[in-house]
Amino acid sequence: MLRINRLRVEINTANGMYGIDESFKNGLNFVASKENTCGKSSILAAIYYCLGLEQILGGVAGIGGKVLTSAFKNAIDDNGKSWNVTESGAYLEISNGSEEITIYRNIKAENKDNRLITVYFSEYDLISNPKIQSEDFYVNIQHAATSQRGFHAFLEDFLHLNLPLVRTSDGSERKLYLQIIFSAMFIEQKHGWSDILSGMPVFGIRESKKRVVEYILGLDTFKNEKERDRLTGIKTELENEWEQLIKEIQRCAYSESCDIVNIPVYPRVLSNKDFSRIAILTVEKATIEEKTNQLKMEYDSLRQLKPRVTDNFEALNTELSETEATILKFEEIVRQLMQKLSGINEAIHRLTSDLQLICTDIRNNEDAARLQKFGSEVSNGQINANICPTCKQQIQDNLLEANPCSGFMSIEENIRHLKAQKSMLEFSLNSRKNTRDALQKEREDYESRLLTLRRLAQTIRSDLFTTTDTEASEAIILKKIEISKQIEQLSNLQDTFHSFLDNLSDLSEKWNDYLEQKSHLPKKGISETDMSKIALLKSHFIDNLRRYHYSSLSSFDGIEISEESLLPTIDGFDMKFDSSASDGIRTIWAFTLALLQVSIEKDGNHPGVIIFDEPAQQSIVSEDMNSFIQSVSEVSPQSQIIMAITLNSHELIHIIDELDTGMYHKLEIADKAFKRFEKVEPEEMSD
Repeated sequence: MLRINRLRVEINTANGMYGIDESFKNGLNFVASKENTCGKSSILAAIYYCLGLEQILGGVAGIGGKVLTSAFKNAIDDNGKSWNVTESGAYLEISNGSEEITIYRNIKAENKDNRLITVYFSEYDLISNPKIQSEDFYVNIQHAATSQRGFHAFLEDFLHLNLPLVRTSDGSERKLYLQIIFSAMFIEQKHGWSDILSGMPVFGIRESKKRVVEYILGLDTFKNEKERDRLTGIKTELENEWEQLIKEIQRCAYSESCDIVNIPVYPRVLSNKDFSRIAILTVEKATIEEKTNQLKMEYDSLRQLKPRVTDNFEALNTELSETEATILKFEEIVRQLMQKLSGINEAIHRLTSDLQLICTDIRNNEDAARLQKFGSEVSNGQINANICPTCKQQIQDNLLEANPCSGFMSIEENIRHLKAQKSMLEFSLNSRKNTRDALQKEREDYESRLLTLRRLAQTIRSDLFTTTDTEASEAIILKKIEISKQIEQLSNLQDTFHSFLDNLSDLSEKWNDYLEQKSHLPKKGISETDMSKIALLKSHFIDNLRRYHYSSLSSFDGIEISEESLLPTIDGFDMKFDSSASDGIRTIWAFTLALLQVSIEKDGNHPGVIIFDEPAQQSIVSEDMNSFIQSVSEVSPQSQIIMAITLNSHELIHIIDELDTGMYHKLEIADKAFKRFEKVEPEEMSD
């Protein structure tokens, strides 16, 4: 919570110190004067300034003393005589309900930047005590809301606000700044009465008004969106891990001329049955275990052969013939695959060109349709309302064609036809690309096997033409080496496959956990608790409108709090468009107060302070102003409301006089807000 206890403005001149030193109470506070230019807004501006919230007054560019009047910085008038301001600054004593601090911020100083704020950890009356600790912070520059030395980071912590991170227009995350939060509570005179939350500075935060209402009411939306973003990140991460895992096992399998079957391409919860169906198969459709056993049997049979060439001459001749026949067969298969690939690549090239032409035709037709809709008949001699921009033929758009043979399509029909063709071409192109990838994989497999067979044939020939009987068979040795190598590679692939299954099982469990967490999110994005708070906001808002005699509507039945914006609407439209100027003011009264009412009842995040600068805008009648003040006084015991008001009518004076004096505190400005302080002697100060 935030309570403003005391404001002291010090403006130094050659004629002494001018300023104001006033206290505020809990509940309803009036800053009142009989004239409209006595400095009430300047007092409120000094409060904004000390809190580093001056951007509510002047937008993002309104940083520092720019938003303050000349009396703070240049010259101050005293009974018709002007005195130049030499130095100035302001103290603001605030409380969070249990602790008091005093904030000092200079306005005009020779050697101090006004982005420096000093915080004294005590009430104002005690800051002259040297034992009172103080600390300097910076404000309204980068990191002021997040750094340990940033004033708004300190103020957020002091007020126990715990501001959330929200999305910005560029997709990044940023603090929901204090300037944005307090724009819903500090309604200043120049801009604040033009619309609901109209004084909100622009910081690039997406749907900033909605975010403020969500925060003030303490909706679960922040938590749900944060959880939804977190789960989206988990989903993306799991999908990427799943995809990479699949690609890696496929790469390993393909490198050994194998294929992996029944693999789940997309994340899902896998059962034991699903895992049992996943397997790596060789070209012969054998499993790794079956292929390994076959190779071991071949290896054992080779060990039983006699190692000398002369002992295996006939067998080598037969094997050479079989190997050469297999080589010729595989070469023919590779040649056919190359022909198919050539045809597929040509088809892909043709389909790609056709797709580009179709896209161009669609764009041309859409341009023509758009121009025709706008009433264009000719554009650079190229586009006519009834001429196809592609084929340049006449387009008939009447329903009953006089000549039944001239079946020209309209531009809209042509666009639909072209888009249908585009979809067909895209499907065909993707199909061809998948076929190409499969053929390339098959060709690479046969080329790898051909390389092994050619090496074997060469070794067998070397054995057949050996000149010594004692020389060992190179073919047998090579075949043993090749088989041993294959067995080792298949063993490694088997280990990789088992590791893959373990990792896939872990990802499946994580995916199941993700789905479980996702199921707890509200289906509509808004929880039942949030719906009840929004309904209560609507109820208080409408009750306030009735109380303030909102008359732009004959019935309040069409008023809703939009779930998309969390702002009031009438039959789905912004209330501002259907409201008179005075009813626009009543709308701001009603909504600003309703936010506080709901936050109090539902334990929301409202700091419990509201400032209204001249709420009697647009010639509001005294009866409605009386209703407004009465409603404010009813809620003020649980909050602090500061209202700057000009008592320029007997009705307004009577309204305040009729209030119970124990329910409000009035700071009355007789002439000018800033007056010359009486000089205090040192003896008096020590006393």
